Amino acid sequence: MPLLRLLLTLATGLLGALLFAVLQLPIPWLLGSMFSSALAMRLSAPMAPIPELPERIMRVVIGVTLGPAVAASVNSNAADLPWAMVAAIVVTPLTAVIGMLWFEWRAGLSRPSAFLASLPGGLSVLFGLSNSLDDRPRILLAHTVRVVIVVVFISLLARVLGVATPDTPLSSGLNWHSEAAPLVLLALVVVNFALAEYLRVAGGHVIIPMLLTAAIAAFTSIPVDSPELLQSLAMLVFGTVLGMQIGAAPGQQNKALVLTAISFSFFAIALVALIALSVAAVSSQTFLVLFLALAPGGIAEVSLVALALGLDAGLVALLHSCRFLLIVFIGPFASHWLARHRLK
Repeated sequence: MPLLRLLLTLATGLLGALLFAVLQLPIPWLLGSMFSSALAMRLSAPMAPIPELPERIMRVVIGVTLGPAVAASVNSNAADLPWAMVAAIVVTPLTAVIGMLWFEWRAGLSRPSAFLASLPGGLSVLFGLSNSLDDRPRILLAHTVRVVIVVVFISLLARVLGVATPDTPLSSGLNWHSEAAPLVLLALVVVNFALAEYLRVAGGHVIIPMLLTAAIAAFTSIPVDSPELLQSLAMLVFGTVLGMQIGAAPGQQNKALVLTAISFSFFAIALVALIALSVAAVSSQTFLVLFLALAPGGIAEVSLVALALGLDAGLVALLHSCRFLLIVFIGPFASHWLARHRLK
């Protein structure tokens, strides 16, 4: 039955998250659910994919959660924002051009498809841009592989750099304490979800609630901080979705693409690390925050990692939003131009 298969999916993700939390492994609600779901898929467990509706709702939850952090970050990091924004603008086309040539050469993708596969983020934009391409599933697979590698790499890097983690990750992840009234949070999620569904703006399920909640936090005295339990729930959903996609992907026909995506991911990580070090030298921001802010992953996933690590999630979300908007503007024009000219 579909319902039983969906319940098995949720139970698998939850079991992995709880196991990671008990073992005090990094970012348990995201990584634990991701690894358990991927393993279950590889073992051919009868799981059903999580429907798109809950995933869209969780994106709104992430946006609401990020809003107060964005307001605080704008207020405290005004001097550093220009440097960081320039870095985000520079790294985006550089990564896209190099990645386009790499995916075209190593994975045999057409140049328009290779360009879309190399964009550092903006997966929701790609769903629209890649509709007319035969390589759409492979483009999405390349992005999924990169997001997973970035999330795992950042969590390991944070551990190496000594970023503090909760002593009791299980109880802290289930903490419901918040100054915000539950009805206020529920209203924010419902209103922003309805607005995002109505406007249908690319990335709107994260960016719209993030901006509106940031405005409430900045200009009113209404508490809007989300409890950790909501963050854990969002990480559980996204970890399970990513795990199932990775677990279902490997096959002989996708082997070359997966290997190409892995190698490109590490190149992009190295490039971002170099740029983050350069910006850190001329600003007051730490390397890890800048690395997260420029990392070639999705805004939802990377922002969740920043929240889980207790870093400046506001700055991370702001820079990913800037890069996302850049991709929204340049992505369609570049993709259509490449498709028309069919350059080889």
